[in-house]
Amino acid sequence: MLGEALWFIIFPVISIGLKITRFEVPSLVVPGDSAILTCFYDLGKEKLYSVKWYKDHVEFFRFFPSLSPQYMAFPAPGLDIDLSKSSPNTVYLRNLTLQSEGQYTCQVSADEPYFGCVQVHRDVVVYIPPESSPLIYGEVTEYGDNLTVRCSSAKSKPAANLSWYVNDVLMDSATIRDTQEVIRHPDQLESSSSSISIPLTSHHLPPGDLRLTCAASIANVVTSVSEELLINRPLPEKVLELKNRSGHFRSDLALTMLVIAGVFCV
Repeated sequence: MLGEALWFIIFPVISIGLKITRFEVPSLVVPGDSAILTCFYDLGKEKLYSVKWYKDHVEFFRFFPSLSPQYMAFPAPGLDIDLSKSSPNTVYLRNLTLQSEGQYTCQVSADEPYFGCVQVHRDVVVYIPPESSPLIYGEVTEYGDNLTVRCSSAKSKPAANLSWYVNDVLMDSATIRDTQEVIRHPDQLESSSSSISIPLTSHHLPPGDLRLTCAASIANVVTSVSEELLINRPLPEKVLELKNRSGHFRSDLALTMLVIAGVFCV
């Protein structure tokens, strides 16, 4: 389970004396991982009738203190429940899969005379990091014109967000025209593509040579960084072409590639 991605929700949801005081689920999980779903509640002066858990509005676990057995689990795609590690406040999920993704709801109900009921929910996303760094390819037109470049990420889940850096500084909309699209593949994974057009004479760009990189991030965590493209300025007065060949770039004129390793930090 990704510890950094754990959501903590602490708030009262009130029905007479009944309230949910703490609800914890991971916002991001990895296939094969385990996850603990937690739901704490305060009954006040009421008596507990049941605790039920739902995924996408379908019940998969319940606790009834007045019944025998008290715990029941129901088959559901992507949910492998370990009853021995579950409790009135927790549900232990093991061997998570892509089908484990969805909205999880904890519902707490009180017994007579009030029969109060409260519930909270949170979305869980299955995370699969990209297996390789983003690739840059495109063309540079003559000096005074534009640098047009495309960056494509490897397949992941969810799709990576692509950001562009010049000399290690994040480029904003005042500097570039950025068009991004997401491609969905049959294996349920996704890849991203970003195209930018940079006016090389823009006053927003730093003077001298430009070091261009593309970074892929998921949930605000950088997962990988592209190779670095070094653009020497001023450019010669002719068109230069970059071609992507097995993740490397070639140029017989003013373009030099420096390789920086892809970094995976989840």
